[in-house]
Amino acid sequence: MNPRKMSIQEIDQHFYGRNVEFTLNNGKKKTIFVQDILNEEDDEPELTFIGDSIENEIGISDIVSAEAV
Repeated sequence: MNPRKMSIQEIDQHFYGRNVEFTLNNGKKKTIFVQDILNEEDDEPELTFIGDSIENEIGISDIVSAEAV
């Protein structure tokens, strides 16, 4: 799925509180447990998937696709 083409409601339904495998722009894959999803309303510059550490924060601009696993 391409989260850039989804509404915030769809993103919440598919990814919040789940393990998600992200395919990134650099071709690498990264799997995190999505603890929160922040956006501009939360003073984030872009929609950001939040994991358990700063290393597990992924901005929507870095994502090619995402799948709940």
